[in-house]
Amino acid sequence: MAPPSDQEVAAARAAFPTGLLQPEGGYRFSLDPLLLAVFARPKKNARMADLGTGCGVAALAALLAHPAASTALGLDVAPAMARAATSNAASLGISDRFAALNLDIRCVRDARPDLEPESFGLVLANPPYRRLGTGQPCPGEERNRARFETGAGLEDFLAAAAWLLANRGALAIVFPAARLPELLCGCVAARLSPKRLRMVHSRLEEPARLVLLEAVKNAGAELAVEPPLVLYEGYGENTRMTEAALAYCPFLARNP
Repeated sequence: MAPPSDQEVAAARAAFPTGLLQPEGGYRFSLDPLLLAVFARPKKNARMADLGTGCGVAALAALLAHPAASTALGLDVAPAMARAATSNAASLGISDRFAALNLDIRCVRDARPDLEPESFGLVLANPPYRRLGTGQPCPGEERNRARFETGAGLEDFLAAAAWLLANRGALAIVFPAARLPELLCGCVAARLSPKRLRMVHSRLEEPARLVLLEAVKNAGAELAVEPPLVLYEGYGENTRMTEAALAYCPFLARNP
């Protein structure tokens, strides 16, 4: 297949994340990986890994939002998702900065020479949110695996991140606010020190729904809690994204 023209790349970037290829029957991304991508703070020339990359949305958004980052490697257990992520990177004109690897994150230690320990400066993670037996199963194996801990769970994601990250490298993760105690304890056990936290609320008067957390490998114990992010205002037909949310993550204005 011929590479996209400059005009096609410009149009794809202007529309992002609208237009991303998502395999039929597979998991459909929401706003969570977009928030994760802008929350992350890759250092200059940082090499990123995206655990459970799906169609690549978080890693691709991070590369677009943070030009200083060098490359990203997306890992996904589903071959169709890895292929879709590769195709999406090509349509955005960043195939030279992104690659996808079909791999169960529980097997990162066995993936040499493709993966070496402590070889990444930043890891992105959007793990399955629900434990088995805590909600209605999704139709389709891939959607079910993305939502429920049928395979890799939080502990597996944290272990993979700790193995991949260089000393003082950072994990950026999005997770349900209700499971924050479990997330914090898991990070500490994996030698990933929680350093920066932001709560995400659907509306100002509602409890936090999500948490964005940065944890640094082998760092100190101080934690900075950032101002809360409120996504919506108004109700019913008057519901709209807040100006603060759109300013924080411009991708939300085009999120399908």
